[in-house]
Formats: sequence, C-alpha cells, structure tokens
Amino acid sequence: MVKALTYILVYLSLGGFSFTKKGDDKPLVKTTACDTCVTALLTNDTIAKSSSDDKSTLKSVGKDTSNATTISVSLIKSISREELVYMVDSILDLDSISPKTIEMLTFYSNELAKPKEVKEIEKKSLSSLPAMDFYDSFDETTCFVPVPEQTLPDTLKLVISNDSLGTYFPPTCGIITSNFGWRDNRMHKGMDINLRRGDQIHAAFGGMVRIARYNGGYGNVVIVRHYNGLETVYAHLSKIKVKTGQVVISGQVLGLGGATGHATGNHLHFEVRFKGHALNPANFISFTENKTLNDTLIIRKSRYGVAAFPSNATVYTVQRGDSWYEVAKRYGLTTRQLGAMNGTDKRFYLRVGQKIRIN
Repeated sequence: MVKALTYILVYLSLGGFSFTKKGDDKPLVKTTACDTCVTALLTNDTIAKSSSDDKSTLKSVGKDTSNATTISVSLIKSISREELVYMVDSILDLDSISPKTIEMLTFYSNELAKPKEVKEIEKKSLSSLPAMDFYDSFDETTCFVPVPEQTLPDTLKLVISNDSLGTYFPPTCGIITSNFGWRDNRMHKGMDINLRRGDQIHAAFGGMVRIARYNGGYGNVVIVRHYNGLETVYAHLSKIKVKTGQVVISGQVLGLGGATGHATGNHLHFEVRFKGHALNPANFISFTENKTLNDTLIIRKSRYGVAAFPSNATVYTVQRGDSWYEVAKRYGLTTRQLGAMNGTDKRFYLRVGQKIRIN
C-alpha cells in the first residue's frame, strides 16, 4: 500500500510518465494523466524492473529514439524527471520503504512540479548570479544604494575584458552630447550619446539584467550587472527588449533608444557604476574608437569620491595652486586634451588631493 501511495504521489506531481513492459519497446501507457495510468502504476507485475536493459530504456526517455516515448521535461537544479522515474523503479523490490525515502521522493517530485517561474527565481539564487563576491544580494527593485565609501578598498583592480568575460561593445554609436561631471549645478553621473528614436541599444559587456522597467527620471531603464562587479545603466529607452534575471552577452540588444523620463531629446544616458558609485566611463572607454583603453581597470577611492582609470594610465594628484592650465602645460598637453582625457569638456576648479589622468 505504501508503494502504491508513493507511486501515485510521484506520478501525479510529474503530470504523467510512461514505463515500458519487459521485452516490449512500446509504452505501457501514454504520458497524460488518467485513471487507467494510475491503475497501471498499481500493477507491479506490469512495471519494468531495474534491469540493465530497462535502465538503458529509461535513460533514453526525453530523446527521440525508437525505444522510448519522448517526454518534454523542465530541468531542475538536482534531478530530472527520468532520473526520478529511475529512482522510484529501483525501490520496487524493497520489502519496506523508510520515511526518509518517502520524504526524499516527495521533495524531488515537488521540485519537478514547481511552476517554471518559481524555478527561475530559485535558479537565480544559486552561484550563477554575477559578482556575488562584491554584493550581498541581487536587488531587482532598487536601482542603486551606494555602499559607504569607507567600506570600499583603497585600491581595487578589475579585469574588464578577456576571453571569458568577452570584450566591450559600444551601446550605440553617436556623438557625445554631455559628459560625466558637474552640469547645471548638479552632478551628471553618465554620458549622453545622441541617437535616433528606435536605434538599437546594446549591452556593453556580458552579465545579467538586474533592472528592466520604468523608473522616474531614467524613464525606461535597463541595468546590467557584470561578472567583474561593474554595473552599466541604459536610460531613456523607448522600448525594453529584455527581462529581469536574463543573462545577456556583450553586444546583445537590450532595448531601443528614445526620450522617456527626464529627457529633452532622443539620446542614451549611459552609466558605469561599482557598488552603487558612479564612475566616469570616459576614463577607461574611448567613445570615438569604440574600445576600452585597457583590459584592466583600477578603482581608487579618495576623500573626493571614487575614481576609475585604466591600469596603464598615469595619475596625477592635484597640489595646492594647480589649475587645468598649469597641469596641462607641465605635461605637454592642451587644456582641451587634458579635459577630454578626464571625461569633461568644461573646466572646473581642481581640488587639492584630487586625482586626474595625465596620459
């Protein structure tokens, strides 16, 4: 009786599966639930035993072969449907079934019976989530909550391009209309790139979509977390083409350009962040040559904020009395060249201790 109840429990949770008779390559029952199927499950002498021949037949379930009926299955994190059938079949010759065995079968059958949406949520809780060495969670509701700067390391080196991470792909190809930095007495935390409404917006690097929805001033926005801990932001989209939790590769279309949210015209607002802190993309990405300036990025904090620059760059620490003109002259640059190197087309007062690139 215990065996029969166990089979019924597992069978109903799977939505029906087929066994094969000994010495016969035809299915005993079809893969749809019905009273006849349940009756067949209760008839032990018609159910295939765990012989070596029957095991190979069971293993072929799910494949298009002449020896078994094809069953479409949704894989879960630890066991497949045919493996569970195999497991149930293997206990037929036992004189008794322990409560632990029933508990195990119940657990696995419940796993297989879960809706696809639940499985996707649980899948994202596994180690497949990107950059969990840097983050405590994969927050799908809040755009950014910058961690306190004192919790950041003084200097951190991140690889942004290699064979496993992939290479940079330009989100869109257009003229930079506004750089990172102070604008209208407030901090502009990204780069504005001109485009036409409906132009495709691409993922700059591979990763997983954390946010894909409308959000205030950003309008339609997609935020992708990358495997090295960086996050990229794509705002003011006219249409979003991805979903939260979706894995994307470098160059994959995330949406279409537009002017949703606080935007005066069609453009892409593009940001790069680390643990919520905005970084100047122009310090390590060339938007004219559409490539990264180096495969490795240095992130460094100071009392003036978090800075990022390629590992092969030379950084100058501003001293008392320095100006853009004086620093540029000292290193054989024009003020325009120095400003472009630091991602700004407007000169602002340099602060003592501030770090700027000089090559």
